[in-house]
Amino acid sequence: AARREKTLYFASLISFVAFAAFVLDLSMLGKIFTITPTQNAFLAWGVFALIIAYTYRLKLILTAGLACLIGYLSATVGTWGGCYWLSFGNRPENILFAGTVIVAAAAFFHGDRREFRPIYRNFGLLVLLSSVLALSHWGRGSYLSLPVETVEYGYQVAGFILSALVIWAGIRRQWPGTVNLGSTFFVIFLYTKFFDWWWDWMPKYLFFLVLGLMAVGLLLALRRLRNALKGGAA
Repeated sequence: AARREKTLYFASLISFVAFAAFVLDLSMLGKIFTITPTQNAFLAWGVFALIIAYTYRLKLILTAGLACLIGYLSATVGTWGGCYWLSFGNRPENILFAGTVIVAAAAFFHGDRREFRPIYRNFGLLVLLSSVLALSHWGRGSYLSLPVETVEYGYQVAGFILSALVIWAGIRRQWPGTVNLGSTFFVIFLYTKFFDWWWDWMPKYLFFLVLGLMAVGLLLALRRLRNALKGGAA
């Protein structure tokens, strides 16, 4: 399919069929031989998907492979912390670590597949920021031995800082997808704080009016920041 159809549309579809078949076959072998399930299956699935992706330049199957690797890394870190591997989601910091590794990997392992770098970067940032967002409202899931309110407040501040840095880096490096991702999470963090502060006492029409005005203000601020950085680069 990759040789006959240069857009790789059908090759991408067939690659997902092959990936699904590999997942089912490996799972069935484990049941036949009564092998104890572990997170290593995620590693095998991820490596299989990455081999196909790098061989045929397929971006969709690359995303599936990265998702499997994130599952493997998160579960492995969770077992290091003493939990059962399937319970790694109870500690969002396990997933935060995996997302950080994927972001760092955006600078390596690509060779002539440079078009894969944005996928590593944006997918890893998505996982990382999602984990920070979860911890900003669920401090009990943290490994930190601090009061729950302190953990949540710390991750809220970290979320604002991290999403702002993502926006800055995306504008600086001309990465539109990264800018959009950082802007989305910055707005989410901001709106959740507005909800905590104002929802109970502010009239609902006024609450949504303030949110709309803030959204317009953020758009104008981001536009000015982008123009300023472009002018500085020139």
